[in-house]
Amino acid sequence: MKITVVEVRADATRARECEIDAPAEGLLLKDAIAALEKLGIAIGPRDGLSVFAKRIRPEELLREGDRLEITGPLLCDPKEARRRHAEAQGDVRYVTRGRHGGRRRAQTVAE
Repeated sequence: MKITVVEVRADATRARECEIDAPAEGLLLKDAIAALEKLGIAIGPRDGLSVFAKRIRPEELLREGDRLEITGPLLCDPKEARRRHAEAQGDVRYVTRGRHGGRRRAQTVAE
């Protein structure tokens, strides 16, 4: 079975074709991980695994031609990053704390 393995890390992104011995119906992801480690592709416990950008569980099947993507852990919390960006931009939703009417309405209610 031939699959493409894409490693997405903070420092670089690498893609390569891998040939794995597997039955015609496919190979369980957990078995494919063991086979890939024999080929020198390290998969850590915190790494995310997906096939064509869709998360996959260890008990799901990999099929011929799939693109297995291995991503490292997140470098920052996306919610926290969005919140900090909104504060810096003066985002109305942040300033009004979810009240309707916009910034001017929030100031007149508070007075």
